Amino acid sequence: MEKIIKIGAEATISSTKWFEVSAISKIRHKKNYRPVEIDNLIRVQRTIKEANIMNKTRLLKIDVPIIYFVDPNNAEIIMEKVDGPRIKEYLDNKNIDCEGIGWKIGHMVGKLHKNNIIHGDLTTSNMIIRKNNNICLIDFGLANQSNKLEDKGVDIRLLKGILNSAHNDVFKIVFNNFLAGYESIMKNSFEQIISIVKQIEMRGRYARVD
Repeated sequence: MEKIIKIGAEATISSTKWFEVSAISKIRHKKNYRPVEIDNLIRVQRTIKEANIMNKTRLLKIDVPIIYFVDPNNAEIIMEKVDGPRIKEYLDNKNIDCEGIGWKIGHMVGKLHKNNIIHGDLTTSNMIIRKNNNICLIDFGLANQSNKLEDKGVDIRLLKGILNSAHNDVFKIVFNNFLAGYESIMKNSFEQIISIVKQIEMRGRYARVD
């Protein structure tokens, strides 16, 4: 029996079973303001795109939920249910390794960006710490592939803003170590992307965070 966990703007997330294994079902919503044929096409395309990007991310040895089944016609993905606290909850714990967590996140995002994968919703709610201490990245609903440095900068600026607003007491130590982990992968592109993050802030699209 399915149990609804969350109803978001784009999809409903439910707990379910896949051959007696606990799983997650994600079904994209129908949009009544769109013509039915166009809506069906968009939902099919976005479902396939999300699943494909998740699979490409897994091939990079980045921890993401295992996909069990994709039903494009129903705009549904059935995937592994990942147990563990979200980074959002984890950072609220005073006895944690902020340096290590920040570096791991930066290293993970660096691997994504080096391979031109933009997550699109890098928040501490979309990262789960498994029992083996791996960070599992979830919710690829807004993900896309892009080699534009601007897109990579926007990804980082979103995470930076979330860390500052939701985890201000550990923001500097986590973000500084994020940058170290990110630079270890991005190397020559690092300075240019971080410069773009600062430009985005200065354009006023986001409040500047120091």
